[in-house]
Amino acid sequence: MNSLYLDFCHSTVFPDFFFIMKRASSESASSKTAPKKLSTFNNTGGFTVDSIPPHHYHLGENNYAVVSDFANVLNVYIRKFKTNENGRIFPTKNGVSFSPYVWESLVTEMDNSSLPSETGKVLIVRDTLFLTSAWIENVPYVSLQRYVTKQDFSRQFLSSVCLLTETEWNQLQCLRKKISESCKSLMFNNFLKKKTLLEVSSRFPRTNLQMELSDVEMVLSMSLTELLADNIKRRIARK
Repeated sequence: MNSLYLDFCHSTVFPDFFFIMKRASSESASSKTAPKKLSTFNNTGGFTVDSIPPHHYHLGENNYAVVSDFANVLNVYIRKFKTNENGRIFPTKNGVSFSPYVWESLVTEMDNSSLPSETGKVLIVRDTLFLTSAWIENVPYVSLQRYVTKQDFSRQFLSSVCLLTETEWNQLQCLRKKISESCKSLMFNNFLKKKTLLEVSSRFPRTNLQMELSDVEMVLSMSLTELLADNIKRRIARK
């Protein structure tokens, strides 16, 4: 389906799109560059409980599940946040992160995980994510910790640990479909922008097209709007 979609874009959208892109690139050179869209953990302003950003999912207490493309790398974060004196919420370094591939594997294991458990049950996902139960003052938690496998096949655990209460763990399971949808959405958007930039760069000299992905996104939106308007005009003219 993706190949059909890309073929459609290339044959139907891109011919007109490149004409608009060429015109817009010369216009953007003389105008102020649009502000870049900040990734989740590059936004130093934080957020409030009344304005939770897209792809952020509150699990309870101070823990959030976040899908982010920070540094152009797509990851799922389960991280503790903190609230400052002004009521703004910021991420801390306490938590774990892993790829969407690991996330989808974790999703398939959730129903049979039986966590938290008094039996000391352990769940290992894709030989990189370690889940077990932790009891603190007789309160059960689900512990998530990343590890790496060395050349001698020994495991080295990373220092950061994420602790979820039983309620937060259940909430994560309830939100798994939405989190997976966020992964797919960001993955497709990033792929489309990079594919567009690659196509544009192959047709125009790089010296004449110094554009960031944010510029491409802006021009692509404009080109699709103009194509839609032209299509409507042609349909009206036929009547």
